[in-house]
Amino acid sequence: MSDSLLAPLVGLFPVSYLIGNNQPGAQRLQLDLLVFTPDRTVNGAAQLSQTTNPPLDLHLDVWGSYSYLTVLPPSQGKILVTVQGNQGGPHANSPVQFKFRALLDQNWQHGVADYEYYNGQRWVSVDNVPVTLETQRIQQLANVDLQTELHNATLEAVIANGDPAQLKQLANGGLDQAIASTKSPAAKAAKKA
Repeated sequence: MSDSLLAPLVGLFPVSYLIGNNQPGAQRLQLDLLVFTPDRTVNGAAQLSQTTNPPLDLHLDVWGSYSYLTVLPPSQGKILVTVQGNQGGPHANSPVQFKFRALLDQNWQHGVADYEYYNGQRWVSVDNVPVTLETQRIQQLANVDLQTELHNATLEAVIANGDPAQLKQLANGGLDQAIASTKSPAAKAAKKA
């Protein structure tokens, strides 16, 4: 199956995953990501917690990518998401403290993951844990009009990219808004890069 059938050419959408078995005392990883389909990247935040002594409570900025894995029928293809994280993001002067790999179903709903984190003394690995999409969390995080915000972010990305085909597509439905969005700090920074 071609990639054009799996994802739109331009798109930005949020996902929030609970990684773990949700047992009392077990580790809980909450992964909130924005998925940007044109370059297949993900950015967001991870919170890793566990009620042990001493308690585990890591808050990290994460970034990474995803790719489609195709297999021969009758098996279904999968989505491989790879993420790493630290405190401050990819350009911070901070070492990577978190590594995550998930194999998701094609609908982004469920899967299985492995992750590692640095606890200050050594790397700890957690393998073969379930991944579940939390749609209610996405709605709770959106204290603003999520569709408008995602649309504006997509417009800024298209304008910063400067792709004539995508810009022409914008002209049909919102060129005035697209031009206005070039005045935002994010668009100005993207133009300078």
